[in-house]
Formats: sequence, C-alpha cells, structure tokens
Amino acid sequence: MINNVAFDVVIGLVFIYLLYSLLATVIAEIVATKLGLRARNLKEAVNRMLTDEDAFYLKGKWYDFLGKWLLEKLARLTDSLRLMKNPKNTIITRFYNNPEIKYLGSSGLFKYPSSFKAVSFSKTLLYMLNGNAPLFANNIDATLRNEAQKVLGRETAEYVLNIWEDSEHNIVKFKMQLEAWFDRSMEQATEWYKRKIRIVLLIIGFMMAWLFNADTISITHKLSKDKNAREQMVLLTASFLKSNPPQPEDISQSLTDNEAREYQQNLDSLMSVKATIEADIESTKTLLGYGSWPPDSVEVLKTGNQSKFRPQIDASLLSVNQKIQSQLKNYVFFSTNDKWNYFFGIFSRHFWGFLITAIAISLGAPFWFDLLNKLMSLRTSNKEQTQSTNTNANNTVKPSESR
Repeated sequence: MINNVAFDVVIGLVFIYLLYSLLATVIAEIVATKLGLRARNLKEAVNRMLTDEDAFYLKGKWYDFLGKWLLEKLARLTDSLRLMKNPKNTIITRFYNNPEIKYLGSSGLFKYPSSFKAVSFSKTLLYMLNGNAPLFANNIDATLRNEAQKVLGRETAEYVLNIWEDSEHNIVKFKMQLEAWFDRSMEQATEWYKRKIRIVLLIIGFMMAWLFNADTISITHKLSKDKNAREQMVLLTASFLKSNPPQPEDISQSLTDNEAREYQQNLDSLMSVKATIEADIESTKTLLGYGSWPPDSVEVLKTGNQSKFRPQIDASLLSVNQKIQSQLKNYVFFSTNDKWNYFFGIFSRHFWGFLITAIAISLGAPFWFDLLNKLMSLRTSNKEQTQSTNTNANNTVKPSESR
C-alpha cells in the first residue's frame, strides 16, 4: 500500500527540497544578474574561440614530484570553479571594443553584453581580420593569410583559414560557416553556465540549510515520529501543487539582462517570486519548528520530567546556565553571544544533514517539482483505488442474505 508513513515522509522531504530549490534558484539568478555571470561566461567562450589555450601547469619544485599531468588536472579543476572570470588580452579586448559588440552591453556592474547574435560575431571577426578595407572575394584569401596570424591565436587562425577553404573562397558561405561555428560554441557555453550555476546553487543551498536548520536527517526523524506534522505536510504539498502550474517557470532561461531597461524589471520580478517562496518556507518552519538563529527568549513547556521549547530549539546546544534556566524558569534567554554560539554549534552538529540538503537543492527545482507531481499522483490514485475496493466489498450481497 502506497499511502503509508514512509511514503508520506518522502513526500514531505521532496516538498521541502522543492521549496528551498525554488528559493535558491531565485537567489542564484539575483546573484547572476548583479554580477553579470552570463556576460562573463559569454566573454570566456568567445575568448576560447579566438585565442589559443594557456598552459595549465607550472614549473617548479612540485613539477617533478606531481608531474605535468596531475598539475594540469588540478589547474583545470581550479579554473572550472572560478565564477568571476574576465579574460583580458589584446585579441578579446579588440573584439569587445568593436562598435558591433560594445554598444550591446548594459550599464550594470559588468558592462559587457550577456548575449549577441551569430551575425554580430561574424561581422566583428571579419572587421578584425580586414580592418577598414572593403571585403572582396579577390583579396579575402590574401587578407586572411596575412592578418589571421596577427589578430588571432595561431591555432584559431589555422582553423579560420580552413573554414575559408571549406567555403570555396565564397564570402557568403564563409560568413555562414563562421556563424555556424559561433552557434556550436554557444551551445557548449550554455552547458558551462549551467555547471557554474549548479556550483552557485550548491553553495547557496548549504548556506540556506544552515540558516534555516534544514537538516535532512532531522527532518526525516521529525516527520517519521510526528503524525500530525506528516499529515499537514502532505496537505501543504497538495495545496502547493494545486495553486501552481504543471511546470515551474525556468527562471534561468527567461532572464536575458543584456539591456539596462530589463535589468531592474528582472530584479523586481525575482524579488516578488522570492517573497512568495519565503512565505511557503515559513509555513513549513512553523510546522516543523526549525531555525538556526534563536530568538531573544524561548518558552519552556514542562510535562512531567521532560521539557519542550517553543519555538523548537536543539536543547543539546544550550549552555550550562541556559540549562539551569530551563529547569528553574519558564523561559530561556539568549544573549548575542549565546546566539552566535548556538548558530555555529548548529553548523558542527548538523553538518552532514546540511550537506545532504545542499546537494538535493543543487539538483534544481524542476527535478523536484516533477518528482513531487509523480509521487502525489501515485498516492492519490492508490487512495482512490483502495476506497473503490472497499466500497465494492461493502456492497457485496452474501448468499445467505439473498434468500
């Protein structure tokens, strides 16, 4: 039977992961918009297209011990974790200073454009190769061979010349080949950006788990023991799915902050979504009683030899004086120093639970939304089937009664 304790606990967990994933996605997009991560990612992609790759290893005392291969792998790993890349060299600077690209940028923190079309790439590259001279089929071959080695990386120049040869020395075909090259590169650049955002989500997810005390292990224990909390969590889940569309909005795809007038609109929209999600999270916090930053005072509810706290806190992290207060008084008080000790005590005590939550958040809201819909559909269909079976059983006439 699907409608059991374990299944409801899973639904509660997935619902919590969905809420935190939605909030983390919104925060990540606010960060990406403020810091211009899309524009940085695009500039990195164009730089890789136009320049040769730098060596990823260092000479020195560690070189002979670790070897070139290992140092190169470590350098590549470190490089992949750098989110604030802003490549600077003569080639990329000349490309972005071209009016075709320069005036597509915004007036935000990172002035470069977050996107531009393939035709802009081909026009700018041809301008770099040929300067102000008119581009004719009879001199393009010589122009490319003379200028490509000067304004592009050596390997890139050879590749561009190969594209020219494949285009059969036809300028129109050559432009189309350059634009196709740009489109292929942008597909990969999109994957780079998704990986970077996943790293951002992991970091934000861990900080959120710590701040809200969203420890997967503790939540599972709470839901498995508290029937009321479990049932209300399922009701919250059903209400959330009913009031939201079948698919959550993919915020990362909808934002294109390459124009200054869109910049503030995007932020306003994100802040509105953020407030709605925080309200849903607050309802789960009220139900489960979680939070890493305690209030000034916590009420002590005594039942026999046991003491419970409202709002709920981790009693094992109380100081000696606070434990004495809980035994003698109806309130436990937190000074600023007590709050900080409790906050960092939560971190050390629930680290692994926070890490599990952060990894779940990094999977993204669409993943959890789809899974939650499937779980609730399975639970509902099973419940209806069970009720139908019971109804049929009650309406069955016994042979002895039909006489």
